[in-house]
Amino acid sequence: MNHFEGRKIILGAPTDYNFSDMIERELRHQGFEVVNISYLRQGKFKYKNIFERLKSFFHKNFLGQKYYKDYLKFKRAEAWMKGELAQIVHADFAFLIRPDQYSEEIIKFIKRKSSNMVAYQWDGLDRFPAVRSLVKYFDRFFVFDPHDLGGQNLLPITNFYTSSPVVLHTDSALASDACFIGTYMSDRSLQVEQLITGLSSAGLNVRYHICHGKKAKPDFKTLTTTTEKLSYLENLQISYNTNILIDISNQVHNGLSFRVFEAIGFQKKMITTSQEVKKYDFYHPNNFFVWGSHSKEMLDEFLAAPFVPLPTDIKKKYSFDNWVRYLLDEGEYMQIDLPKTD
Repeated sequence: MNHFEGRKIILGAPTDYNFSDMIERELRHQGFEVVNISYLRQGKFKYKNIFERLKSFFHKNFLGQKYYKDYLKFKRAEAWMKGELAQIVHADFAFLIRPDQYSEEIIKFIKRKSSNMVAYQWDGLDRFPAVRSLVKYFDRFFVFDPHDLGGQNLLPITNFYTSSPVVLHTDSALASDACFIGTYMSDRSLQVEQLITGLSSAGLNVRYHICHGKKAKPDFKTLTTTTEKLSYLENLQISYNTNILIDISNQVHNGLSFRVFEAIGFQKKMITTSQEVKKYDFYHPNNFFVWGSHSKEMLDEFLAAPFVPLPTDIKKKYSFDNWVRYLLDEGEYMQIDLPKTD
C-alpha cells in the first residue's frame, strides 16, 4: 500500500506542455485521489468579442500590463474553480505550483478546504514578485533558486525526475548523440546556436526542437524552429533515446531545469551552460560538462569518458517518490538542499 493511499490532494499547476497532467499522474502513482484545478483544464481561452481583445491590447501595450491576458484567463476560470472546490468536503493536502497564477480569494478558498497547504514557486521570486504576498497562506513554501532563500520561512527544493511508470521505449527514429528541446528566447539564442553547431562540428548527431510563439521572429542563422509544441511525455521520449542531454540555463534565475533531473533519472550525460550544477551532490565531471570557457580537448575528453552511476541514495533523493514526501513533510524522506550562494 502506498503511503498516500486514499488521501485527497488539490492540485494547481501550469498546464503548458501538459505539465499539470504529468504532476497528476505522479501524485496518483503515490496513491492520492487528485482534484486537479489547473485552470486551463476547462477549455482553451478565447476572447469573448472584439472589444475584449482590444481592451487586452490596450492594457498590454499602453498600460504596461503584459500579463493582462493571463488575468483574463484566470477570471474566466475562477467560477469553474469555485465550482470544483465547492464539491470538496475536505482534502488532506493542497499543492500549488506557481501560486502567483491564482487570486488571493481562490487561495483562501483552497486553504479552507485543506488541512495542509504547500506551494512551489519555480522561475524565481524576482521574476514574479507578486507571489511574496501569498507566502503567508501556505504551511510550507518552496523555492528552487538558492538566491531566493532567506526570510518568509522559505524552504529549499529542486525539480525532480518522474517515478511513475511511463511508456518509454527505444526508438531508432529518435536516436541521437545529443538533443536539445526548448522554447525560443532571444536572450539565449546565441548560446543555443553556438552550442548546437559546435557539437555538430565535433561530429555529433544533434537532434533539436525549438518552439516559438506565432509572433516571435527567431534570429538563428542556421537553426530551424517550429510553432509545434511537444508534450512533456514527448520530451521524455526524445530524452530517453539520446546519449547526451543539452541544457541552456535560463538567465533570469539560478535554479536547475527539469532537464538536469531527467539526466539523473535516465542516467544520461549532460552538456549545460549552468555553472550552478557543479555545486550539487550529484555532480561528476564525467557526467556533466559545463559549456563555456573550455577547449576542444576538454570536450573530447568528456565525450570519451564513461558515465559514472550515482550512489543509490543520491539518485533516489531526486525522484518524485522522495520529492513529494519531503514537500509534504510526510513519511520517511531525504531533505533536498540547495547550495550556498557566494
